Amino acid sequence: MGTRFAVATLCLAAIGAAAGCGAPEEPPGTPLAVSVEQLETLFDEIVDKTERREAFSEVKEEAGSFSPLDEMRALRSEFVAAETEEDLFYALVKLSNARRDRHLSVNPVEGGLTVPETPDLAAPVLVLPDFSDLDNPQFFVARVGRDLPSPGPGDLIVAVNGRPIPEYVAEFTQWIRHSTRYGLIWHMARELPLMVRNVPPQLYAETLNLTLEDAAGDRYDVSLPYGDRGTHAVTLEPEYGGFERVMERENFHVHVNAGERIVLLQWLDFERSLIQDVVDLMELAESDELLDHDLIIDVRGSSGGSFGAYAIQRLVSRPFRTTFGNVRISDAGEALIERFQNLEVDEEAPDIFGLNLSRSWLIDWARTDAAEAIRRGDEYTPPTPFKLAHLPRDAGGTLEPAPVHFRGRTAIIGGPHGGSHLDQFLSMFADNKLAVVIGMPTGGYSNTWEHEEVLTFPGTDRPVAEFMWNIGHTLRPNTQILEGNPVIPDIYVPLTRENSRTYDQELLERAMDALRQP
Repeated sequence: MGTRFAVATLCLAAIGAAAGCGAPEEPPGTPLAVSVEQLETLFDEIVDKTERREAFSEVKEEAGSFSPLDEMRALRSEFVAAETEEDLFYALVKLSNARRDRHLSVNPVEGGLTVPETPDLAAPVLVLPDFSDLDNPQFFVARVGRDLPSPGPGDLIVAVNGRPIPEYVAEFTQWIRHSTRYGLIWHMARELPLMVRNVPPQLYAETLNLTLEDAAGDRYDVSLPYGDRGTHAVTLEPEYGGFERVMERENFHVHVNAGERIVLLQWLDFERSLIQDVVDLMELAESDELLDHDLIIDVRGSSGGSFGAYAIQRLVSRPFRTTFGNVRISDAGEALIERFQNLEVDEEAPDIFGLNLSRSWLIDWARTDAAEAIRRGDEYTPPTPFKLAHLPRDAGGTLEPAPVHFRGRTAIIGGPHGGSHLDQFLSMFADNKLAVVIGMPTGGYSNTWEHEEVLTFPGTDRPVAEFMWNIGHTLRPNTQILEGNPVIPDIYVPLTRENSRTYDQELLERAMDALRQP
């Protein structure tokens, strides 16, 4: 065992003991110095605030056949039975996750519950899910690192730390934030080799112990040592055969296939630098005469952010309807609106086509439509263009292309890794029929606004932890609630154990074929 692995093993000694790795008993944890009555009051307060504040997604609840409030209330006895601060923190995590909203988390705060420090470690293996059967997810090894002789790529994972996969799925579903079944299965696979915060440490062992099945059906066991995530996490970059990378930016990489006259954008993020990144892209497209090329946008590795509509205005040649949003009126929603009412317009903000960086439209909405909705006692504010970033409150919702824009056709390759603003980005293309979508649905999580609050123990000012609520819907251009309702691909191509080695090329070929159609 190398030095780094030895250090990782020492870091995990306490976790391994809790997982039954030879220690006679679990450490006691920090006693919870509150009464059962206080826990009952705290539980009721969280559920009551959720009922009053949450912008529930009926489409998500129907798709998942569940009620967030019922799922939360079913955890009452476990919550009030907490005996240590660690018990209560993880009970809060489970309570939050019952809403099935990937945006919402529970976070430790200064002076609050004592939470075990989870080492930022990874085992040297990349795990991917097989989406052949969403009701019976399977996981397989995609790649190994550290020059390990096993497990073999493509081998099926049968058990994790002694838990058969069906039991593992049932246990970890409670600990993985997700808004859709696709998102759950994807993140369960990608987090399997990792030590993840907000997962009880006793669910991990000193090493990652896997039972696997190879292509011949033979089973074998391996124990993979943990190491620093920065050096031991295994990744896999997509391959774009026939394309040359010509530009790298924070939010996307640009690849070109000159023979097919296609520009491929490997989309990575929607950070504020997207504004300048898009400027650079358009300068490249003009100088290299790429504006009449078709586009393939691979969003499988992207995260969220903002300014997606700003980018689309330069990627398409037709007007399109943007996403909308609203705020549920409650104490949390009113506090948000009041905060926006008190903002000052940034007179120094640059004037950029398609963006209102001064926030004047947001402030105007807060002082007019939102204030009037509160006075009327409405349940929600009227829908407005999303966060008033691209259009004012009284606009119809249609955005025009920028003066300089791509003029070809577009295909988008999607997958369940990311969501949030990425879901909006994709819905603007799909609902306006601006692109053909290939692959799998994106993560399906997008809220207009969230509210964070530090909970306190009833009758005291002692903090517990930070808890979050989704207090506003994102509405797709087709007017449907987006949370739990991602775009369904026009050409569905699920990742499976069988096609994993050729998946990138298959998606690329499907996209190119779609662009060749009349």
